[in-house]
Amino acid sequence: MKLLPSCLFGLSFATCSAFALAGTPINETRDVDADARIDISNVQGSVKVTGWDRNQVGIEGTLGSGSRGLEVSGNASHLEIKVEGAERSGWFNWGSGSNVEDSILDIRVPAGVELSIETVSAEITVNAVSGRLIDIDTVSGKVRVDSNAREVEIGSVSGNVSVSGQGERASVDSISGDIDLQSSHQDVQLETVAGTISAHLGSYREFSASSVSGDISLRGKPGSSGLVDAETMSGDVTINLPVDASARLAAETFSGRIRSDFGSVSESQDGPGRSLNATIGSGDARVTVESFSGDITLQRE
Repeated sequence: MKLLPSCLFGLSFATCSAFALAGTPINETRDVDADARIDISNVQGSVKVTGWDRNQVGIEGTLGSGSRGLEVSGNASHLEIKVEGAERSGWFNWGSGSNVEDSILDIRVPAGVELSIETVSAEITVNAVSGRLIDIDTVSGKVRVDSNAREVEIGSVSGNVSVSGQGERASVDSISGDIDLQSSHQDVQLETVAGTISAHLGSYREFSASSVSGDISLRGKPGSSGLVDAETMSGDVTINLPVDASARLAAETFSGRIRSDFGSVSESQDGPGRSLNATIGSGDARVTVESFSGDITLQRE
């Protein structure tokens, strides 16, 4: 149930305001726990979140014309920050029948918080947040995360997603947006329909990537019991492995080509199709690549 405005109940963690004028400035501060959960939502504009060493949340920026203002509610362990849309608007009809301008949020949070962000067309930037989880959902806004959070989960429809830093797990899915990881996450799961996937990892434990028409490329070294699983319908797949990698390789395509620095490519005797099975080093990790019509490249770096 939605919290009632603080102007009725005097809650210390809520702010009540009327429809915002264009460029209405924001300057709010709240005391929170070092590991608090922070939920942020802004339909249109931008959200920038930066970690710092204070047990406070600092909220700055401007409210766009047509919004009902900024609502800040909750307590020291769970704070919600929301830009209220026009009275008749919702997530997917934002500004219908009204001229709604961008709302800009620039938020400082304790570095160890758990963070959740929801937007529609607002760009999202997260820096120096290292808590348990960063969870982001957007429709068309670009997402850039540079963080050492233990887990990162990002869902986007058409916005491009860029992730850097290190952690245990990174999961990103997109419809048409590109996905770019330059990180040291141990378990990585990436999915897209038409966007490209590019992952440059350090030493990792598990990598899974799938696409329909987008290309997939991977650089990094799988661990001794690492797993790599990449599959696409018509996109190309390129896997780069260091010279000291140890893995069993299995690649298969129906009508695409296979190029490999390891082993020999076999042609199907009964029709279209090419495959490769090879072992490098002691064969500790397992690398599996499948494509229907896209090309597969396995190369040594």
